Amino acid sequence: MTRGRAPPDTSIPLHQQIAYPHDQPVQFISPPASATSQPPFFSPPHTAPRDAIFSEPPPAIPSIQVQTSATQTTNTPVSTGSGKWSSIGQPKGPRGAWKHSEYPRSQKFYGPTSFSAIFTDNDAKVNKDLLDIGEDKRKHPGAWILGAPLLGFHRPNGPTEREKQTLNALWNLPSKETCEALLTLPQPLSCPSLNFNMMQHCVTTLWSAFESELAAPRSEKPALDWSENGEEPPALLAISDAMFANEEAPLLPDPDDGVAWLNNFTGPNIRFEMMGMLFCFFGLAYLATQDWDPILKHPDNHGRNRKQAAWRMKECANVCLTMCDYSETVNYLVTALILNIKRLETGCTGDETYQMRRLHGDMVTTAITSGLHRLPDNSKITPASEYKRRLFGNIYCNDKIHASLNGIPPLLTQRFCDVQLCSDLADDIIFAPSEQLADAISKLDANGWNKTGACHEISTFLRARILIHMIREEILELALGVNVNVSEARINNLHQKSQQMFDSLPPQLHYFDPTGAPKASSRNVLYDQAFLNLQHLQNKFLLDRVAKARGLSNGQGLLNTAMSMIDLSLMFWSKRDQLMAHSHGFDWIMTYYGIPSAGVICVELLKTSSGQNIVQVSRSEAIQKLTLFIAFLEWIRETDGNWTLAQRLRKVVRRVLDYVLDVAEKDNKPDMVMPDGGDQELYDPMVGWGGGGFDDGNDLDWLNTIDWTQGSWMDFS
Repeated sequence: MTRGRAPPDTSIPLHQQIAYPHDQPVQFISPPASATSQPPFFSPPHTAPRDAIFSEPPPAIPSIQVQTSATQTTNTPVSTGSGKWSSIGQPKGPRGAWKHSEYPRSQKFYGPTSFSAIFTDNDAKVNKDLLDIGEDKRKHPGAWILGAPLLGFHRPNGPTEREKQTLNALWNLPSKETCEALLTLPQPLSCPSLNFNMMQHCVTTLWSAFESELAAPRSEKPALDWSENGEEPPALLAISDAMFANEEAPLLPDPDDGVAWLNNFTGPNIRFEMMGMLFCFFGLAYLATQDWDPILKHPDNHGRNRKQAAWRMKECANVCLTMCDYSETVNYLVTALILNIKRLETGCTGDETYQMRRLHGDMVTTAITSGLHRLPDNSKITPASEYKRRLFGNIYCNDKIHASLNGIPPLLTQRFCDVQLCSDLADDIIFAPSEQLADAISKLDANGWNKTGACHEISTFLRARILIHMIREEILELALGVNVNVSEARINNLHQKSQQMFDSLPPQLHYFDPTGAPKASSRNVLYDQAFLNLQHLQNKFLLDRVAKARGLSNGQGLLNTAMSMIDLSLMFWSKRDQLMAHSHGFDWIMTYYGIPSAGVICVELLKTSSGQNIVQVSRSEAIQKLTLFIAFLEWIRETDGNWTLAQRLRKVVRRVLDYVLDVAEKDNKPDMVMPDGGDQELYDPMVGWGGGGFDDGNDLDWLNTIDWTQGSWMDFS
C-alpha cells in the first residue's frame, strides 16, 4: 500500500512484444511502471522515518502531492487533511493518509449456513438492495486500530518495516542471466500451481516493466535505511511501490483471454502473491540443479549450495506471503503461493517439521476461503478456470499425501468439496486462441481424456492422480477413522474398486504393459508412469495394513505389496542416469514409499530369523532388496531435505541385515540363547533382547511412522 507516494507512472506505453507459446505476438494491455534514479513520485530524502510520530512538524519535509493514475481510480487512499500536522501528532495529508485510509477486502467464500446467507438466498431476491448488508472495509496494515502497538514504530506491519522487508527480498532477485537459465528447467518443476507459461510471462513482463531498476548495480547489502540516512532511494523501490499500490485492491475478475488474465498480476500490475510464486519457482529450480551446476557459481548466488540457494528463495517468498497476510489478501494465487512454499520447505528441511503441518493447514484454509473447493461446475474453459481446477486438484491430492505420511485426518473430503477433474489439454493449447482451444476441447472423449494418446506433463497425470486419491480418501477413513465399521467385504470391495479404476486409465499412463513387463519408457514419461504406479500401490499397501491390523489377513498380501513397492522405488535409483533431472525428489520417494515397504520387509525378516513368521517370504530376495535399498539411501545427498532421515534409516536397515545374516550362521532356532549364557527367551523383533538389542538410540522409531492404523489392537508380533 502506498505510504505518501503514488504508484509508478503508468502513462508510458509499452511497445515491446512478447513471443508466446502459440507464436502470436502479444501487446501488453497495461502500460509499465517506470522509475529513474530520482523518480518524480519519490519524496526528497530526509532523515525522519515516514511513519514516525512527531509533536511538531519535522524540519525540511515538504508537503507531498499524490499523483493518481489509471491503476488507482478506485483504491487511492483519500487524504484526510491538507498536509498539516494534527494536534495529537498524527500526520495528515498524503504522507499520513495510510493511517486513515480504507480499502476493499478480498472476496471470501461464504456457504449457505453463513451468517449472511439469509440475506442473499432466493427468498431475498425481491428486495435485494434493501437486504444488502455490505462488508466492512479493511484498514491499512500499519494503522493503530486498538491504540499504540506493542512494538511501536518497529512493528513488523508498519509501513517502514514492511518496505524494508520487501526491499530485502527484492534485493535477492536473481540477475536476468540467472533467471533465463532457471527458466530452462521446466520439466522437473512441472506442477499445476507453477504453470510454466505463467512463470515465463511473469519473468518477461517483470524485466520489461522494470528493466532499468533490475539491471541497476546492486550494493553488497540491501539499502534498507536509505530514508533515515538521507540517501537516494534504491532502484528496487519502484517494484516495491508497485506491489504496495497493487495490494490496495483485490485481484481483478478473470478475463477469458490468457494473456489478459496474466497481465492482471504481472508486469506493472505485479502483486506480492505473484512475486512470491516467482521466488518459489526460482527456489525449486535451484533444488532441481545438480550440486556441480555452474549456475550455483554465479556471483548473485553468493557461494550458496543448491539447498541454501533454494532456502533463500523460500525466505523471500515468505516475505511476500507475510505482506499478503498483513493486508488480508486472500485469493487463489495466495493459495498457490503457500503450496509452493510448502514444497520448498519439504525440499530443504524434510517432511518431519512442525512447520510443514502449519503450512498445510494454512494452505487448506486459504483454498477454502478462496472458494476453490466449490468452483462452478459448468464454467467456460479458460486459462484462469483451468488453472483453478488444476490448483485445487493438486491441493486435494497433496492433502491425502500429507494425511498418509503423518497418519492424521485429511482436511479436504468429497463430502464437502467438489473435486473436479481438469481438462486433458496441453498448456500451450489452453493459452492458444479461442478457436484453437474450442477445437481441442471438442476432440476429448466422453470422460475428458485426450484421444491422441499424449501424456501431457500436467493435465493427463494430474487427472489420474486425483482419481487415485479419491480412492485414498476412502481408505484413510478405514485406517484413521474412529468407530468405523471395517469388514473383510469392505476392504475387498475397495481393493477391487481401486484396481478397476487404475486399469481404466489410458494405456499411456501405465508403467507395465499388458504382459506385466515394464514399458520401454524413458526420462519424464518413465518418471511419471512409475510415480503414478507407486501411488496406486500405496493404496493397496494401506488397505493391506488395515486388513492385517484388524486380524482380517495374515500379512501375506501386505508383504507382497511391500516387495512390489520397494522394487519400483529402487527403479528410480537404478535408472538415475535417465531420471537425473528428477533426482532432487529421490529423497522424498525414499521417505514416502521406500520407508514403509522397507519397514515391512525388515519386520518379516526378523520374525523369520526368530522362527515367528507365518507368511511366505524369500529370505534371499528380501535381503537383496534391502541391500540395494541401503545403496539408495547412501546415494541421497546431504543437500537433500530428508538426508538426515535417510542416514538414520540406513543404520537401522544395516543392523537388521547384520543380525539376520549373523543368525543364519548359527543354528537358527526359535528359542535363542542370551549372549551372556542366561536363560533362554523368545526374541521379539520389535523389542530385541530384553528390551535392548539394535534399537539403541531410538533408531527403530521410524517403524512406528509407517503404522497409519495405530490403535490398541495393533501389534506386529
